[in-house]
Amino acid sequence: MMKRINWIVIVSFLALISHSCINQKVTESEVFNPIKEFALDEHLSFNRYFIDNTDTTKLELWHITEENPEFNFIYLSGNGSNVRSAIPFFNELAKQADVNIFTFNYSGYGLSEGTPTIERIVNDGELALNYFDNNLNNNLPTLLLGYSMGGYVALNVIQKGFIDQVIIMSTFTSLEELEDFLIKNALPWIVRPFLKLDVDEEIYKLNNKPLAEKVEKPVLVIHGKADDFVPPAMGKTLYELMPSKNKKFVPIDDADHRMVLKDQEKMKQVIREILEFAEQNEFIVLD
Repeated sequence: MMKRINWIVIVSFLALISHSCINQKVTESEVFNPIKEFALDEHLSFNRYFIDNTDTTKLELWHITEENPEFNFIYLSGNGSNVRSAIPFFNELAKQADVNIFTFNYSGYGLSEGTPTIERIVNDGELALNYFDNNLNNNLPTLLLGYSMGGYVALNVIQKGFIDQVIIMSTFTSLEELEDFLIKNALPWIVRPFLKLDVDEEIYKLNNKPLAEKVEKPVLVIHGKADDFVPPAMGKTLYELMPSKNKKFVPIDDADHRMVLKDQEKMKQVIREILEFAEQNEFIVLD
């Protein structure tokens, strides 16, 4: 069964409550909203690869390296960003540790071709990590981080033998539960009765709970306490479902859903937690 948004009702409601005359001055500077480009630190080396995804599309891979890495770090991005958005995170990680970083853009993101689907982003993860293992793996300890939607991809690929530790960050339990949360908490109560979502049933395959029940590798679950998009209780639920005997849940005070993409201090804290957990597992040695 499909659910449907009644946009006419919503628009009519908004028009009704804003019927009184409102004058709002808009200046020329407010018209533009430039997106800042980030650059990798100069001491990092960068290589980009394009691999065949289908007969007609290619996948964009990044490999960021240092001279004497102690471990490999694989980053799986969220739905609302691409790998370029995470450059400040990569720079900070490379300041705190000697590391090689591997990442990629899902189909339709960045310079990757094609159209993203739930099945395809998991397939993208399989293809990219297989390429890493066959061509770039230096047999050092390897940490895998899945951020938000990337947590779903990470939970689908963590059984690969070369992955030693997993970090799941700001990830939802299931799309169905996230939908319920957002309707109840992100919308004014007076609008909720008029809102009916038209959700493709395929989307409900985004369910991390049965995947979490299979996690036996060392796993660190990180979630912002101030995340009002994916509530921290969802991260805690995933953590509690994981049978791993070596796991840790870390809530980050005052951190929202995009903490590692826009907040330098929260980013540093997240990286410290990751490195300390890896050191406890003897994957790295901190100075």
